[in-house]
Amino acid sequence: MTTQTPFPTPAGPYSADEPYEQTTDSLEPLAAELTLDALPLLDQRTRARTIPPRHALRGTYLALQTGEDTRLLRLDHQIVHIGRGPDADVRVEEHHVSRDHAILVRHGRFFRLLDNRSANGTFVNDRRIVATNITDGDMIRVGPVVMQFLEIA
Repeated sequence: MTTQTPFPTPAGPYSADEPYEQTTDSLEPLAAELTLDALPLLDQRTRARTIPPRHALRGTYLALQTGEDTRLLRLDHQIVHIGRGPDADVRVEEHHVSRDHAILVRHGRFFRLLDNRSANGTFVNDRRIVATNITDGDMIRVGPVVMQFLEIA
């Protein structure tokens, strides 16, 4: 009588006396790969709308950085689309950002950030979100690209 094992044993250097252990790499990217400065990844049309912080008037902005340089992008509309697509209001040229990645919606005095079924997620203060209210100083990450929500009074 022959017995068959229900699953084949993986090929490789192992001993029949020792249990087989398979190791896998972590799904989390390395810390250096997690975040990218947003300013150099903006398309030319979006970058042209940014201003230095010293010229900012009262209102709401996205702060975008590259190294030590910070620029502000004013949020003028009730609905602001963030993504890689040609129709995005904040167009980010990074392949890990979806075409229509996230949406910022103004509700009276408040802003709400919604993930638009993006492949790589939308995060606020390092927490993955589907929808959340955002406040002054919150860090927003779309895919690997980081920006900060600011309210200037």
